[in-house]
Amino acid sequence: MGESPRRWFRFRIRTLLLLTLVTVIVMTCYSYWSDYSDQAARRQRELLAPAKGAYCTVFLDPAAAADGDKFVFGRFFLMNDEWLVLDGENKRQEWIPRKYVKRLQVDAAR
Repeated sequence: MGESPRRWFRFRIRTLLLLTLVTVIVMTCYSYWSDYSDQAARRQRELLAPAKGAYCTVFLDPAAAADGDKFVFGRFFLMNDEWLVLDGENKRQEWIPRKYVKRLQVDAAR
Protein backbone atom coordinates (compact mmCIF):
# COMPACT_ATOMS: atom_id res chain seq x y z
CA MET A 1 0.00 0.00 0.00
CA GLY A 2 0.95 3.64 -0.36
CA GLU A 3 2.10 6.01 2.30
CA SER A 4 -0.42 7.19 4.81
CA PRO A 5 -1.51 10.84 4.60
CA ARG A 6 -0.66 11.31 8.26
CA ARG A 7 3.07 10.78 7.66
CA TRP A 8 3.05 13.32 4.81
CA PHE A 9 1.23 15.80 7.06
CA ARG A 10 3.83 15.40 9.84
CA PHE A 11 6.60 16.11 7.37
CA ARG A 12 4.94 19.38 6.36
CA ILE A 13 4.47 20.52 9.98
CA ARG A 14 8.11 19.76 10.79
CA THR A 15 9.27 21.64 7.67
CA LEU A 16 7.04 24.60 8.50
CA LEU A 17 8.39 24.77 12.04
CA LEU A 18 11.97 24.56 10.79
CA LEU A 19 11.40 27.34 8.26
CA THR A 20 9.79 29.49 10.96
CA LEU A 21 12.76 28.93 13.25
CA VAL A 22 15.23 29.80 10.48
CA THR A 23 13.23 32.94 9.63
CA VAL A 24 13.26 34.08 13.26
CA ILE A 25 17.02 33.54 13.50
CA VAL A 26 17.69 35.43 10.25
CA MET A 27 15.46 38.35 11.28
CA THR A 28 17.14 38.51 14.70
CA CYS A 29 20.60 38.60 13.11
CA TYR A 30 19.52 41.30 10.65
CA SER A 31 17.98 43.42 13.41
CA TYR A 32 21.12 43.12 15.54
CA TRP A 33 23.38 44.03 12.61
CA SER A 34 21.20 47.00 11.65
CA ASP A 35 21.21 48.41 15.19
CA TYR A 36 24.96 47.84 15.48
CA SER A 37 25.71 49.69 12.24
CA ASP A 38 23.49 52.64 13.28
CA GLN A 39 25.22 52.89 16.65
CA ALA A 40 28.66 52.66 15.03
CA ALA A 41 27.80 55.49 12.62
CA ARG A 42 26.45 57.63 15.48
CA ARG A 43 29.58 56.97 17.56
CA GLN A 44 31.79 57.97 14.62
CA ARG A 45 29.88 61.27 14.19
CA GLU A 46 30.21 62.02 17.90
CA LEU A 47 33.98 61.65 17.67
CA LEU A 48 34.01 64.32 14.95
CA ALA A 49 31.92 66.79 16.96
CA PRO A 50 33.70 69.66 18.71
CA ALA A 51 34.13 69.65 22.46
CA LYS A 52 31.20 70.96 24.49
CA GLY A 53 31.73 74.66 25.22
CA ALA A 54 34.06 75.32 22.25
CA TYR A 55 33.38 78.54 20.35
CA CYS A 56 31.98 77.76 16.91
CA THR A 57 30.87 79.63 13.82
CA VAL A 58 28.20 77.87 11.77
CA PHE A 59 27.97 78.92 8.12
CA LEU A 60 24.50 78.33 6.74
CA ASP A 61 23.49 77.20 3.28
CA PRO A 62 22.96 80.32 1.12
CA ALA A 63 19.65 78.99 -0.21
CA ALA A 64 18.34 78.51 3.33
CA ALA A 65 19.71 81.82 4.60
CA ALA A 66 18.42 84.00 1.76
CA ASP A 67 16.23 86.01 4.12
CA GLY A 68 18.30 85.65 7.31
CA ASP A 69 21.79 85.35 8.72
CA LYS A 70 24.52 83.69 6.72
CA PHE A 71 26.32 82.55 9.85
CA VAL A 72 25.65 81.99 13.54
CA PHE A 73 28.22 81.80 16.32
CA GLY A 74 28.27 80.70 19.93
CA ARG A 75 29.46 77.93 22.22
CA PHE A 76 28.92 74.39 21.00
CA PHE A 77 26.33 72.56 23.10
CA LEU A 78 24.88 69.54 21.25
CA MET A 79 24.72 67.89 17.85
CA ASN A 80 22.52 64.99 16.78
CA ASP A 81 21.13 63.67 13.50
CA GLU A 82 18.70 66.57 13.02
CA TRP A 83 19.94 69.56 15.04
CA LEU A 84 23.04 71.50 15.95
CA VAL A 85 22.65 73.50 19.17
CA LEU A 86 24.77 76.49 20.16
CA ASP A 87 24.64 78.40 23.45
CA GLY A 88 24.38 82.03 22.44
CA GLU A 89 24.44 85.27 24.37
CA ASN A 90 22.25 85.71 27.48
CA LYS A 91 21.80 81.93 27.90
CA ARG A 92 19.84 81.79 24.64
CA GLN A 93 20.21 78.62 22.59
CA GLU A 94 20.35 78.55 18.81
CA TRP A 95 18.79 75.41 17.32
CA ILE A 96 19.97 75.01 13.73
CA PRO A 97 18.64 72.25 11.45
CA ARG A 98 21.57 70.11 10.28
CA LYS A 99 20.34 70.20 6.67
CA TYR A 100 21.05 73.98 6.57
CA VAL A 101 24.60 73.76 7.95
CA LYS A 102 27.14 74.31 5.19
CA ARG A 103 30.27 74.47 7.34
CA LEU A 104 31.23 74.43 11.01
CA GLN A 105 34.32 76.35 12.11
CA VAL A 106 35.71 75.77 15.60
CA ASP A 107 37.67 78.69 17.08
CA ALA A 108 40.48 77.26 19.18
CA ALA A 109 41.92 80.66 20.17
CA ARG A 110 39.12 81.70 22.56
